[in-house]
Amino acid sequence: MHLKNEYRKETVIQKSRFITCVTYATTPEEAKDYIDYIRQEFQDATHVCTAYIVGKNDAYQKSNDNHEPAGTAGIPILEAIRQAGLSNTVCCVVRYFGGIKLGAGGLIRAYGGCTSAALKEAYKVDDVIIDTWHASYPYEYVGGVENWIRTYTSDFTFTYDDQAHCDFAYESVDLESTLMDLTKGNLELKKTGTTIHEVPVTD
Repeated sequence: MHLKNEYRKETVIQKSRFITCVTYATTPEEAKDYIDYIRQEFQDATHVCTAYIVGKNDAYQKSNDNHEPAGTAGIPILEAIRQAGLSNTVCCVVRYFGGIKLGAGGLIRAYGGCTSAALKEAYKVDDVIIDTWHASYPYEYVGGVENWIRTYTSDFTFTYDDQAHCDFAYESVDLESTLMDLTKGNLELKKTGTTIHEVPVTD
């Protein structure tokens, strides 16, 4: 599960403004580029604390307290990403100090809580592997076959020569029997590979 795109959420805690910025990244370089981008955007902030989990099997994990007391910002952000079950995620929590000190415990709750709240609201997807197919069939079955393909499959394209052809993605095991029924057995079907679809995740 990962984020589809960037999401931001602002929270005020004891007069301090916390602006949580989260996005999708797949490499440490992409994560660092996003962190640099946020720090450039919020140059006047008191702190921009960060964490990321990226790479295959969450290979790269890093956090930064950005001058907050050690362990009170970056690690809580990182832990919130872990608890959300997300991979390939980078988070920056921007703080504008409001004049009231929160103490170590307050900072941990603030940074972890702001991150958790933003990640809960952010648009998330799962990557699902789906088979891709090529079908060939006589013109007399174009109407029924193509209506079914447009309704139930994805990524479809149609071509025509001495027969009608379609390339499409579909994940169900009943595909061949369904198309054979529609064409009374006059169909050639072959698997051509796989593709990845992003499926929305709902809490």
